Amino acid sequence: MSEPIVLGAQAAAAAGAVKDGVIGRPYLTIDYAATTEVVERGFFGGTPWRHMKGRAGAGWINDHGVHHAHMFTEVIGSIGEVFAYTDIFHKTLSHGHVTIEPTGEDTAVTVFRFENGALGHWMCASSAHGDRDWGTWFYGSKGCLRPGKHAALDGGAVLTMEQLVKQYAPDVPHDPFAQSYVELWEAIADGKPPISSAEKGLEALGVVFAALESATIGVPVKVRDILSGEKHAYEDSVIEEMKLTK
Repeated sequence: MSEPIVLGAQAAAAAGAVKDGVIGRPYLTIDYAATTEVVERGFFGGTPWRHMKGRAGAGWINDHGVHHAHMFTEVIGSIGEVFAYTDIFHKTLSHGHVTIEPTGEDTAVTVFRFENGALGHWMCASSAHGDRDWGTWFYGSKGCLRPGKHAALDGGAVLTMEQLVKQYAPDVPHDPFAQSYVELWEAIADGKPPISSAEKGLEALGVVFAALESATIGVPVKVRDILSGEKHAYEDSVIEEMKLTK
């Protein structure tokens, strides 16, 4: 597996800085992603299948969210429990040649608690009109780190990403995909566990499906109950739709 969002010099520097205590004890992450691409182009990525959970595995919370969930766990640690509301606000989508009735969620508003006590608020929507916006914030007891941007600390000090990379990831390839090949080589040649491992990817997917399960059954869901298969109401609905698409 290769997960670009946790690879590359900037991602490595962000994770390294937080783990080193640059922003103090991390206790909150906020992540927003609202795109207008569906309104502008008809389908996200020009691909109708992304909006059908029987083909995509879930809606945009999965397509977009599995990457960001991996980032949350890489920077702060494992997520224990998730609660979410989801909806499909665009009941019909078309780009002029193909028209569909989406079954995958186009909007999700999620909160979660990390195993270490930190909290998170995560919203993603491919249903946005007009303005689009996105961003990630990691807050700690001494400041805030914004991946790809800077760390803003109490007292007004600001550390640029260039400074953070120089200190925490000077030898990491800048391009995430370049590092993915380095990871592959090091795993084969040296037995070094990769950052973007299958295990971490499964954990991130568990976070996404915990959110979808919570929205389905109306109560908070523990990620471990998704990974163990104890909770599976939403997954069952995906599998049923998959059977109908054969």
